[in-house]
Amino acid sequence: MANRSLAPMFNDFVTLRDAMDRLFEQSFVDPARLLSAAGSGMAMPLEVYETPDDVVVKALVPGISPESLDIAYQQGTLTLKAKTEAPQAEKGWTWYVREIGYGEVTRSISLPVEIDVDRVGTAFANGVLTLHLPKAEAARPKQIKVGGSDEARQIGAGVQG
Repeated sequence: MANRSLAPMFNDFVTLRDAMDRLFEQSFVDPARLLSAAGSGMAMPLEVYETPDDVVVKALVPGISPESLDIAYQQGTLTLKAKTEAPQAEKGWTWYVREIGYGEVTRSISLPVEIDVDRVGTAFANGVLTLHLPKAEAARPKQIKVGGSDEARQIGAGVQG
């Protein structure tokens, strides 16, 4: 009987916990929200995916010129920086809405594999920066050829001897 009376309370607890988890994820974990909460109003949303040969990074950087971008790679970490200058208000201006973020935004991500920085390809179009980061030769998958049964015996004999 006691279990039946606790069931509705337990369901409410699970619902409250789920709500708190969602609130935490939306408010604190999302890097774009963190940047906005910090007051810059700027964010740099990313897409990162891996192909057999590359790691591809796409960054949304609207209103940023290619000259205002700084891209660095060091010890497995890719860092992207973008900077914009706020327009100087002129005499007689009255702001009604001011939501465009100005200043510097930085994103750093750890890449899952080593890359060959000497062969990086970049593209910039319509406010989207695309990086093609070729995997270093040591990070690329290697094909292992399976030998016949005679080769297997030789390998086994070599291991024992």
